[in-house]
Amino acid sequence: MSGITWDLVIIALYMLVILGVGYYASRKIEGTEDYTIAGRRMGFPVLLGTLIGTAIGAGATVGKAGKAYDIGIAMFFITMAYGIGLLIFAYIAPTIRKMNIWTIPDALNLRYGRGLTIITAVVMVLAVIALFGGQLIAVGLVVVAVLGDFGVTYQEAIIGAAAIMILYTVMGGLLAVAYTDVVQTVIMIIAVGIILPVLILVDIGGVGVAVEYMTPAPGKFWGGLSAVYIISIFLIDIPFCLVDPSLWQRASAAKDVNTIKKGMYATVGVYIYWTFLAVFLGVMAMNLIPNLGAAAGGTDSAIPRLIAMYMPPVLKGLCLAAMMAIMMSTADTALLIAGTTFSHDIVKNFKPEMTDKSLLRLARGFILVIGILGIIFALNMKGIFDILLLAFAIFVSGVFVPTMAAIYWKKATKPAALISSIIASIAVVVLYGLKFSNMLSDAIEPIFVSILISLVLMVGISWLTYNPETATMRLLDLVEDKAENNQ
Repeated sequence: MSGITWDLVIIALYMLVILGVGYYASRKIEGTEDYTIAGRRMGFPVLLGTLIGTAIGAGATVGKAGKAYDIGIAMFFITMAYGIGLLIFAYIAPTIRKMNIWTIPDALNLRYGRGLTIITAVVMVLAVIALFGGQLIAVGLVVVAVLGDFGVTYQEAIIGAAAIMILYTVMGGLLAVAYTDVVQTVIMIIAVGIILPVLILVDIGGVGVAVEYMTPAPGKFWGGLSAVYIISIFLIDIPFCLVDPSLWQRASAAKDVNTIKKGMYATVGVYIYWTFLAVFLGVMAMNLIPNLGAAAGGTDSAIPRLIAMYMPPVLKGLCLAAMMAIMMSTADTALLIAGTTFSHDIVKNFKPEMTDKSLLRLARGFILVIGILGIIFALNMKGIFDILLLAFAIFVSGVFVPTMAAIYWKKATKPAALISSIIASIAVVVLYGLKFSNMLSDAIEPIFVSILISLVLMVGISWLTYNPETATMRLLDLVEDKAENNQ
């Protein structure tokens, strides 16, 4: 049997295992709570696996390596913003777990009512389409780079991978996603996190040569990036972590407060290692594969190209399976969030009389719709890191300030939250449109403006509309009251 055939066998077996996990999880689903947040009983090992699998997606691996190819070691320090965000989220995760909610719109509904809940849910669904599509783009690049000679096309890779992700997510919900994330996390850490860099180090002559490759030229440490752009990454990544729907979902699914805290701290450590690894691989590709930007897939294909160059048969199949695992671990979460948000936060608000069984069926059906839209998106877009950055920026602009105010600020009001969310979301879309059309100065980053607009409107309108007699309780106080009543 040839090497390429063994690679295909390994990939096929991996896909069968994933589908089997989805089927196994589906037998444990008794209602929408099981499907959405795993019945709030997720223990540490499974929770840790799914937290890591979600944090290390296409943007954190393929997209980050592609950017590191262009700008060098600076990419590691810039993207530590997300690691800082994860660390801060570890602090607020216990509060989220104590709320007994399912989603971010659920939390906003407790403080502001139905209007903002629906708006937030719509923004989340739109962002998820881009998030899912970004993972599919990475899958296509990986498969073509490794198996392109076998006749597998970019389009076929995207559609095939999407079909499998949609199928097991529809079947098993968060349980299926979590169980497969554990499998995928182990595979990708062994194959991409250990085997691939070791093979590269051996080939180039050891750590000393790698250090030379990683050292930027004098005066070029930041790779030509402006201070405004670097700060914008922090203003997107840190707030996004605090309102990341997948992290909120995991916090709600954890069996207790200590489990989610330990899981988050461990995830931070793995994320830091993985970030360095992705940047290392991107810089290695910059030195070993010149002019990659002009090749098919561009610099986003840095890691797939290294796999094709360095991995022998069989290990190549394992590495391809690992890379697909990386993308799937984030993509399946995106699908589940979209289905849950549509059924629980949009439809249920208009039709509260719907049965649990009907809502579960609706969530599964919407996952299929989002999957198809994500495929269309992936087939027509390129540039994983920038695509995901845009999706994060839109979501952060509309959701971050109202959500943090709902938890921590006593004087936050419904009109302020509603207006700040709508105006900031529109502003960031318009500003990015101007930026992509070269009609906006490089000194202006859309996320600066949109977050400032959201904050000013939230504070200003709250001061104008706050009434202590009709004010709603901040969520932090609500959680503390529940804890006192249960003692």
